[in-house]
Amino acid sequence: MKWSSLLWHVLLPMDRLLGPLKAPRGYPEIIRRFALLCNVFVSSVLSTSVIAQEVGRSMIPVPGCPGRGLLFDSIEGLEYSSTRQMNCCRSNDSALAAEGTCGEGSDWPATLFPEEWHNPGPIQAECIYTGEIFSNTRGGLNVNDATRYRGNLDIVLTGHSEQLGLWEHGHFFVYGSSLHGRTLAGTDTGDYQFYSNIDGSPRPDNVFQITEYWYEHEFLDGAVAVKLGKQDANADFAYVELGGSFINTSLGLIPTVPLPTWPNPGFGLALFASPGDLVQFKFGLYDGSPSVGYQSGGRWALSTIGDNGAFAIAELLLTPRFGVDEELPASIRTGVWFHTGRFENTNTGQFESGNHGIYIGYDQMLWSEGADAQGFGGFAQFGYAPAELNSVRQHWGGGLVYRGLFSGRDDDELGLGFSSVRFSDSSLRSETAVELFYQATLTPFAVIQPDIQYIASPSGNIRDALVVGLRTEIVL
Repeated sequence: MKWSSLLWHVLLPMDRLLGPLKAPRGYPEIIRRFALLCNVFVSSVLSTSVIAQEVGRSMIPVPGCPGRGLLFDSIEGLEYSSTRQMNCCRSNDSALAAEGTCGEGSDWPATLFPEEWHNPGPIQAECIYTGEIFSNTRGGLNVNDATRYRGNLDIVLTGHSEQLGLWEHGHFFVYGSSLHGRTLAGTDTGDYQFYSNIDGSPRPDNVFQITEYWYEHEFLDGAVAVKLGKQDANADFAYVELGGSFINTSLGLIPTVPLPTWPNPGFGLALFASPGDLVQFKFGLYDGSPSVGYQSGGRWALSTIGDNGAFAIAELLLTPRFGVDEELPASIRTGVWFHTGRFENTNTGQFESGNHGIYIGYDQMLWSEGADAQGFGGFAQFGYAPAELNSVRQHWGGGLVYRGLFSGRDDDELGLGFSSVRFSDSSLRSETAVELFYQATLTPFAVIQPDIQYIASPSGNIRDALVVGLRTEIVL
């Protein structure tokens, strides 16, 4: 039996789960689209299952956060899929290479193009392409012709001051991105939280920009670091490690925190201090303009400094390890933020200076297979901001991720998560997004990820939406 025929028979009972559709052709459209996506996915996984058993652990970059982990690694066993691959290829770390994370010990290279293209001299170059096709199959604002392709090309240049013949302990970073295609968010799904993290905000369909440029310097053997320049604050603050493979924006960024992030980073200064293995202090001070809607992505982000106040954020990170052999790492983040700009108080109708909020993020490995960070983990996140000054006053989120669930698929990830925002307007219902995905590693430089999201009450007053899609990521 063909895979498409099998999937058709498996998916037919979904009508009992989904219920009757108002659009006459909505039901077969769901089946047709989802079966097509699953057919492509299953065929790809089966055709590469033997290859995947031979390759080392691959780490594919996550859109919007290529700067994460340049100096400070993620917690071992909880790392974002992007971090170790990017660290390895930027620094040529022999220890990482020995683990197979750069393609060593594999018949496949770590990148699609030859290594010499990425390291022609003291500057290292990385190119990552993310492409996705999503359909709004039910509810939302519109289901007619509601299928969109969206793609993003990230180009990252990094350099280390020693390799450039300069001083020691310095790191240069330049990141350009080209976003193209169309999104479902504004016209079809109507969701507040953005179902895709390569959207992040209602930008034009096609954008090319210098997203980030900064310099980072470390002191005291890396225990202290300072970063200055145009930067994505979400690369360092207000995220959870295990949320990195989810596609919904709010599972990687707490939406009550208006920090300058993709696709509109801000110019700022960030300080990091790690007095020990279990604790890290972080502080960031950024231009407040991106936080109030200014589109800084395609600009140098210098001209608006001081025009709309400043955004300050502080975070305490604890990284305990549990278990008999400390095989269960955890990360606990608590943070506060403050914006010095002027905001309208919806209770009084007057503008007042200052806005603030708090957030908490928690990652925990629950069970470890004891090799290559395989196992089962969970995360939770919470955010709060005053209702009279913000459109969203509370956020709850969480999820479960299993890495290496199936034999011979050690690098694959299966995830189920949710994110719920409570709007400040009491007439609006909470918006809750539930996401299920399976990310399959095809080669060390390519993954494919079918994804389904159920969005309850988009923007608080729109019909529940069902979004299905497929994402691919390739390290060029």
